[in-house]
Amino acid sequence: MAILLHPSTVPVIDVFRSLNRLEDQYDLAMLDGPEQALAAYTQPETAKGIVSDALLLAFALTRQRGRPFVHRPVGSRHGSLDEYCLLTLIGASRDHASGVALEAARHLDIVSLDFMSALAGDLVRQIDLGAVAFEVPSLAELRAIIGSGAAEEVLVEAALARAEFNFRHQ
Repeated sequence: MAILLHPSTVPVIDVFRSLNRLEDQYDLAMLDGPEQALAAYTQPETAKGIVSDALLLAFALTRQRGRPFVHRPVGSRHGSLDEYCLLTLIGASRDHASGVALEAARHLDIVSLDFMSALAGDLVRQIDLGAVAFEVPSLAELRAIIGSGAAEEVLVEAALARAEFNFRHQ
C-alpha cells in the first residue's frame, strides 16, 4: 500500500522522521528544514509552534510505544503506514473518543490515548492556524488502509459487467 502525503503535511511528519537523527546528534538545526517548509503554509511563528509541539509529541510517543516508528526519508511525500496513522491520530485528536482516533492509536500501540490526545490537540490547534491540509479519514477508510476490519463488498458498475472482450487472433 502506497500512501501519498499532501505536500503541506510532509514538513509535519518530517519532524517525527528527524527524531532518530536528533537523538543521535542532538542538533536542533535538523528541524530548520521542516520549520522553513511549514513557513510556506503558515506564519513563521506558527511554523515554529508546530515544530515544537510535534517534537514534544514525538518524544512522548516514542517513549510510550517502546519501539521505533517506520518512517520514510525526510522530505518524501510517500508515507509509511505508521506515519499515516500518526497523522490520522493528530487530526482525530479534536475528538479523541472517536473510533478513528481509537483505531489509529491501536495500530500505533498507544496505551494512554488521553495524554497523547492532549499533546496532539496542542499540535492540531497550531496546524489549524495555517493552511496545512489535515483531513481525517473515515473509520472505514482508515481500516481499509491499515487492513483491519471486515472486508466490504464493492459494487461494480453494470456497464463493466456487460463488457465483452474479443480475443480472436485475426
